[in-house]
Amino acid sequence: MSDKKKCLRCGSTDIENGQLQSTGKLYFRPRGANLASILTSGLPIDAEACFNCGHLELLIDAAKAKSLTKSS
Repeated sequence: MSDKKKCLRCGSTDIENGQLQSTGKLYFRPRGANLASILTSGLPIDAEACFNCGHLELLIDAAKAKSLTKSS
């Protein structure tokens, strides 16, 4: 069995890791985050692109996102 990451759309293993970026980095901030968290932090958005079909998958650190919310 292969340990290579597979594209969720086409099943290809021609995947490349990267980051979603504009003129500055983009960050994810959970809607339920408390005010202090929103003003002082954000979660970098990592990405994986399939070079076979063009599918782009966006990823964040789920544990860190949960720690920023009011319910945690």
